Amino acid sequence: MFSRLSLFSVLILFSFKMTAAEPIQSAQNSALNALVKQLNQIQSISGSFVQYAIDQRGTTIQESRGSFKAMRPGFFYWRTNAPLEQEIFSDGETVTVYDPDLEQATIQPADSQTDNTPAVLFSGDTDKIKALYSVENGALAGGENQYMLLPVAKESVFERLLITFQGLHLKEMRLKDSLGQESIINFVQTEINPDLDASDFRAVLPNGTDVIEEVPMPSVSN
Repeated sequence: MFSRLSLFSVLILFSFKMTAAEPIQSAQNSALNALVKQLNQIQSISGSFVQYAIDQRGTTIQESRGSFKAMRPGFFYWRTNAPLEQEIFSDGETVTVYDPDLEQATIQPADSQTDNTPAVLFSGDTDKIKALYSVENGALAGGENQYMLLPVAKESVFERLLITFQGLHLKEMRLKDSLGQESIINFVQTEINPDLDASDFRAVLPNGTDVIEEVPMPSVSN
């Protein structure tokens, strides 16, 4: 199955509340300002996707399809169809991952899924984005616009992230990890800013599901 990290790195991107960010007064950061402006236009999104895993030799080693939807702030739903069936829900507070084959669901705090991932891009915190990533962008054929993000920290969970937009629509994301494997997600039939409600993202689990809650232990002061 695809790395869960690559999934979270993508779907959490859509779920964060954007706030007005102060423009960065530097020519070298114009790409970052352009990316933040682009993301600010997406308040909700839905559609389908096709995801590929590519090994170091450029060979496709896995393919999956599914659907997704997301709404700011903090809501998303991602479903991968059989035979790699999985559902991921977030209500902004927790992330629930349901694996039908295992009849098991894991519940984690939403914040634990965003550390050191591209999720910060959609936070609206321009200073933090600037500190974590180097951003480049350029126009492609057919009116497409692509952004390349290179993490500053060596311990980052990915080496490079490419985001391609067709107008307002998110078209493709390519994430390369430290092992040389690349995850490519093509987005199809996307709808920008559809009318969604918080109830659309509520996890409804079948009776008998084994639920594991991974809640961090409270810190103990001396």
